[in-house]
Amino acid sequence: MGPLTRPVLKELHLDKAFMGTIGFTVKEGLTTTDPGEAFTKEIVMSQARQVIVLADSSKAGKISFARAGNWDKVHVLITDKQVEKNFAKELNQTGIKLVRA
Repeated sequence: MGPLTRPVLKELHLDKAFMGTIGFTVKEGLTTTDPGEAFTKEIVMSQARQVIVLADSSKAGKISFARAGNWDKVHVLITDKQVEKNFAKELNQTGIKLVRA
């Protein structure tokens, strides 16, 4: 985790990156409690052809300490069926595929 991972991660070519998050909002993107983790996640997302975020609906609307990525790098959000309809509508406007499992 953190800046020392940059040289290694920048050499990788990832087909898919499955990411978790502590919180997410349409405006703030993905957030986490650890700045080192946030830094690492952003690099992984930039190296992946497809980014899939897995997060249950309890994390929707939550903003944690450090931004861990923006929605412009995310292709799919997989969450549960309890995600609020307003959030789903806003997210769909960004072009991100929303999967409710």
